[in-house]
Amino acid sequence: MILLKKFILVICIILSITIVQNKFLKRENSENLTKKNEDYSQNENNKSEFDPEKLFKFFTQCLIESSNNSDYDDISIKEYLLAFEEINKFLNLLGSIFYFVISDVKEKVNILNEHLEKEPNNYATLKTLIEFENNIKQSSHGIKNNPSCSITLLRLHRALIFICKLLKRLSNSNTDQTSYQIGKETYEQTLAKYHPWLIRKAVYLGINGLPRRDILISHMIRTETDKKMFPIFLNTVEKVCNITHFYYKKYDILDL
Repeated sequence: MILLKKFILVICIILSITIVQNKFLKRENSENLTKKNEDYSQNENNKSEFDPEKLFKFFTQCLIESSNNSDYDDISIKEYLLAFEEINKFLNLLGSIFYFVISDVKEKVNILNEHLEKEPNNYATLKTLIEFENNIKQSSHGIKNNPSCSITLLRLHRALIFICKLLKRLSNSNTDQTSYQIGKETYEQTLAKYHPWLIRKAVYLGINGLPRRDILISHMIRTETDKKMFPIFLNTVEKVCNITHFYYKKYDILDL
């Protein structure tokens, strides 16, 4: 049954990709597009809203300093989610092929925001979130055996590792390497190990639609200020990932 559901999911992903691509091939038939394509069209209109400086700022603000020293030891969930909203705007710039990724990230951000609004104290930071959910689920064998925000955030964490490594390689790689080669290699080193065969095939299809390296980087680095901030941004994201990894490893939930 689980394999069947995953198979159906991949088929839906591929179909949604095909539908969105057809939108650009046959604009004269736009009135017959599905609701998803209408949503995508709205996203197209919002492309200009992506602001690299906001993305850099939110990731910097989400780091919480330790009370014992000048280092960071926790993450603010509110700023973390704001950063992911900017990431979604960036993904939107990569083309219609990533519609299903944008939709998935949005769903996870909404789930976490809902819990943050309902119980702000328990979901204010990464530490309080994991500790709270681990404590209330102890009677039913912990987080591993129960759906939770911890699992939802873990999926975003894995995606963030992929995005960080991808941007780092795109900005440092030799000009001989295409964005597809870099994207494929980075995916295989990060997210691929968590995905079944069918999902991997769908992702490769999406990566194959990536714009050229220079176009990808130009979305992230638009001004001299962005250029100066970009290495600091990557370093900040790595700190966020390391802190997240620490807490998930501490509670033995990295492999969910």
